[in-house]
Amino acid sequence: MTSTATAEQAAIHLQYVIHSWPQLTRMLTTRHTSTWPPVMGIQHVLDDQDDPDEVAEQRAALRLAERADSRYTLGSSPAPIRLHIVDVMRTIETDLVYLADIIATEVQRPPISNAPAHWLPAEQEKRNKIAAEDAADWRRWRYRQHRSAVYAAAWLSGRLDGEPGPFLPLGPSRLARIATAAKTAHDQIQQALNGVRTAQVVDRPCPLCGGTLGISSGDGEEPLVVCFGCQQQWQLPSAVEAA
Repeated sequence: MTSTATAEQAAIHLQYVIHSWPQLTRMLTTRHTSTWPPVMGIQHVLDDQDDPDEVAEQRAALRLAERADSRYTLGSSPAPIRLHIVDVMRTIETDLVYLADIIATEVQRPPISNAPAHWLPAEQEKRNKIAAEDAADWRRWRYRQHRSAVYAAAWLSGRLDGEPGPFLPLGPSRLARIATAAKTAHDQIQQALNGVRTAQVVDRPCPLCGGTLGISSGDGEEPLVVCFGCQQQWQLPSAVEAA
C-alpha cells in the first residue's frame, strides 16, 4: 500500500472514531432492557404513522410514563452502564492521546521565542506579538488541554492530511504508527458496537402485510423495527435514559 493510500485509510478510521464516539457515550447512559420498548410504543408508531404531530405527542407521553415507572427511578436499580464499553473507550482514548503526545513531540515546532531585551522597543513589540500568536496557534497540540479521543483523532487526522501549521512532515514511520493506532481503535469500536446490538421478535404482526416484525436496539442508535415479509422499517424513539 502506498503512503497516500495508507494515510487515506488511516484518516477514514479516525473519522470513524470521531463519528462513533457520541454513539458509545449514549450507550453508557441509556437503558436497554429485554422488554423495551413496550408494545404500546411500537403500536403508536405503527398505527399512527400518518399523523406525525399525534405520534410525537404520544411518544412524549410514553417517555414521561416510562420515566415515572419505578423501574426507572434513580436508585431503584443498578446504573445502566456497560463496563466493557467503558473499558473500550478508556483504552482508545488513552492510546490516541498518548500517540498525539508522542507525534507532537516529534513534529510540532516549538513556539517562536520573545525578543531579546536589547532589541529596540518597536522591534520587541513586533516580535513578541508574533511569538504570542504562534504560541496560541489553535492548530497546536496541547499537552494539558483537550485530552480526549475525539480531539486526538481530529488532530492526528490533520497531520495525515498535511494541513498547514507549525509542524514537520510526518514521514513513513510516524504515518505507520498512526495508521496502526487508527485501525486498532476502529476495530475495537466496531467489535464493541456489534457485540451489544440485540434483536428480538415483536409479538405483533406487520400492519402492512401481516408478516413477522423484529426489533433491534442496544448500541446507542435508535431502535429499528423491520418486517421480515415486506421489509418495511419503522424508527422508534430512543430508549429511556436513566434519570
